[in-house]
Amino acid sequence: MKDPLLTTLKRQLKAETPVPKLAKPIVAAPPPELSEEELFTRAMQGATRMEAPPPPPRPKRRPTPSAQALMRRAQAEGELERANQPLSDTVALLAGVAPEAILEFRQNGVQPRQFEQLKLGKLPWQAAVDLHGCTLDQAREAVLSLLDNCQKEQLHVAKIVHGKGLINGQAVLKSAVNGWLKQLPQILAFSSAPAREGGTGAVLLLLKRDRQARIDPRLDKPEVL
Repeated sequence: MKDPLLTTLKRQLKAETPVPKLAKPIVAAPPPELSEEELFTRAMQGATRMEAPPPPPRPKRRPTPSAQALMRRAQAEGELERANQPLSDTVALLAGVAPEAILEFRQNGVQPRQFEQLKLGKLPWQAAVDLHGCTLDQAREAVLSLLDNCQKEQLHVAKIVHGKGLINGQAVLKSAVNGWLKQLPQILAFSSAPAREGGTGAVLLLLKRDRQARIDPRLDKPEVL
């Protein structure tokens, strides 16, 4: 038989013994959120700063003078020699061109790639003249003055702004420029300009260069003289 006193004593001891409480798990506090600038600063720690090379300088374009300005300059420098550059207005105007016609001319030997670059405006012009408001005589003198200046300064790409104006239903200045340029031996090629350079109202010229500076650094092959 169980001793009733012993049973009572066990019950008392059990009632007095505290039940241990389970310890709560310790959760670490989340790290503070960093701003984008702080994250970038941490990511760039130890990196070496490298300076980007400056962009290559763009070729400077000369302002486009008027035909009258070129004529005044020529008169100030003295009469230009024209004996070796006869130009026939009759020949020039025989083959009239429409105001919106695209002009193209290339001498034999000019590289097709070079001519294509000229047509696309990838050979930046270095001198130009605007023939708006000129008579036929003024325009002829201005074109020859421009070519003389280019030869003296060894420039090989030029632009002539002839416009698309009509006289008696014909684009006289445009037709004249087209015919004159084909008569001049120093013209290697010419083409109507791209839209950003005046479109069919202007023409880009590729000129012969001095033999000492005949290689165009942008091209793979030497320019044909």
